[in-house]
Amino acid sequence: MYKRLIAFLSILSFFLSTPSIPANAAAKAGAKCNKSGVSEVVKDKRYTCVKSGKKLVWNKGVKVVAAMPKAPTSFDDLVENFQGISFAAWSKSSEAIKNSTAKSPSFKAETGPNTKLTYATPAVAFDLVKRMYGDYESSPDFTVLSFGYEDRMWAQEKMKAIQPSSTWQWITDMACATKKTCWGGGVFTDPQGKGLLVLTTDVVDANHTTGTLEAHEYTHAVQQNQMRGPQPWPTTGNWPPTWYLEGQAEFSQNASIYHDSFDLYIKNRRDVSIDLFRDSKITSQWIQEYFTLNQTSAWFEKYDRWRQYDLGGMLVEVLAALKGPASTMEVWKQCGSGMTFSAAFEKVYGISFEKALPTISKAIALELGRS
Repeated sequence: MYKRLIAFLSILSFFLSTPSIPANAAAKAGAKCNKSGVSEVVKDKRYTCVKSGKKLVWNKGVKVVAAMPKAPTSFDDLVENFQGISFAAWSKSSEAIKNSTAKSPSFKAETGPNTKLTYATPAVAFDLVKRMYGDYESSPDFTVLSFGYEDRMWAQEKMKAIQPSSTWQWITDMACATKKTCWGGGVFTDPQGKGLLVLTTDVVDANHTTGTLEAHEYTHAVQQNQMRGPQPWPTTGNWPPTWYLEGQAEFSQNASIYHDSFDLYIKNRRDVSIDLFRDSKITSQWIQEYFTLNQTSAWFEKYDRWRQYDLGGMLVEVLAALKGPASTMEVWKQCGSGMTFSAAFEKVYGISFEKALPTISKAIALELGRS
């Protein structure tokens, strides 16, 4: 008891002998501060205490630009610099777009009589994709067919007339079977190289109003044009795997539409990949097993179809970070010349896909916060 009393009196004596120092509230432009020259960072701005008349107040603040992590330069330092993958891929894509004034080939627009476009300027999205990929473009004979649920039968007849040998039943069977599920799009190239991009317009969300859907589908049009013919599903022969096909389109939609803001790019990249970050089973080993070149029916039954988009997008982002976005389309061009995906990959990146895969898988896992 006596020892505790001495301890209490000692603590009390310390507080009584220590001068009172008023604490500032979090810095806010125009709010009162206590000492001229003192600075404080709140969120993404640095505020400085300045004299205004007879008062000391926080100034308007200056945005703090965070130092970006070091970018990987090859597969040798990819794992070490995994934190710089996203910025490197985005910055190379942004630079390609800003340094180009190229335009995508003109197209014929067919819009349903009761349809209002949710994204009024699809050519803008197409042009951004074209600039990002440089010399690679879609078929010069190209139609964009847009429709909502009320016009689905009209759209089916239009598709049948434009491409009689296509799977025009897709419009009512899958693309727009119900009003609630009338969303998304598809690209169809006939044996003569004529392209048809189909867009549904009934769902109004960020994907349909920002141009990302148009950029995604137009990327497929460019892919198919490199292959000079219709796309099989699932992909066979020298066609790249579906996770590369959809992954590249997923990467394209964000890198092109948000080319002028890394913050928006990374936000939307994470939004479309949120399930990857939540699923703890997706480790480096799991990813390595996922990226198979031999996609059997058992593979499609085992994995959620959306992993082709988000996980595939992360793989393509790695490749764009290392050699720029055009390199990812060069793989298609080489496959179109008759090469297998594995051979095309090695020609473009200087290493076989099989040898690069463990490194890619490890880097992606680290981005997801796993090993």
